[in-house]
Amino acid sequence: MKDRQKAIFNLHLAVFLFGFTGVLGKSILLPALTLVWWRALLSCLMMWPAFVKSGGFKTISKRSVYTFLGIGCIVGIHWICFYGSIKLSNSSVAMICLAFIPVFTAIFESLIHRRPLDRLDVFTGFLTIPAMWLIIQHIDLNFRTGLFVGILAALFSALFATLNKKYILSASSMQISWLELFAVWILLSLMLPVLYAKQPELNFFPVGMDWIYLLLLSYVCTYIAYVLTIQSLHHLTAFSAMLAFNLEPVYGILLAIALLSEHKDFNMYFYFGVIILLLVVFLHPMLQKKLKSIA
Repeated sequence: MKDRQKAIFNLHLAVFLFGFTGVLGKSILLPALTLVWWRALLSCLMMWPAFVKSGGFKTISKRSVYTFLGIGCIVGIHWICFYGSIKLSNSSVAMICLAFIPVFTAIFESLIHRRPLDRLDVFTGFLTIPAMWLIIQHIDLNFRTGLFVGILAALFSALFATLNKKYILSASSMQISWLELFAVWILLSLMLPVLYAKQPELNFFPVGMDWIYLLLLSYVCTYIAYVLTIQSLHHLTAFSAMLAFNLEPVYGILLAIALLSEHKDFNMYFYFGVIILLLVVFLHPMLQKKLKSIA
């Protein structure tokens, strides 16, 4: 019981730390692509000792290496969309888009595992429509592009999470994480020359507090949060984990309000839509568990 309680605490702490990614992403004065490049590089360097200790390249097949490098490219696109959403709107908008991850995950699991789409998942997807309508109708026109890019971030997050679940037994968690982060760094290293060829005036090197924010983002919100998550999942059910991860948008929005005063950008109708969306997300796993117990 003590292990489970500790696991619950660690997972909620990890999700809370993940919630800071939006605030830090908004605070770092770098283009989205450059920000992701630095986050991936610093995270890879910090994780390298643990990667070597877990077996490194010695205990993983070449096929698995290529598989996780490929999934890592999807992670990279997710990060680009997520931080792009923050730069195009604000962290609150980007974080609320993450609430769509469970809906997209249900769709990808049906496609990848070739099984019928669950009726409850379809019903949940339809319930998100009125919430999304309220949010779109009561959001600044300048933020709408960021909103749609944020939804793309949720889509790619669901895709790489589903693929990770499919291939997770072919390597250790640390091997998977490092390979995917390395792929993110390689992908961005190929993209950045194109960006700076078109816009050479953009900053590449962090300045001032950007270094502190990047280190916090890479170490606390990536490495530490990831380790806490992996440790906790050994003692928790999928249901408990999903409930915890559903809190990430809540933490992210609350932190954005507290630290960036982003509540001034929205009216009550926007938050009404947010509440409906989050209620749908929270009710889904509860209804799913109840239906399984009845069956």
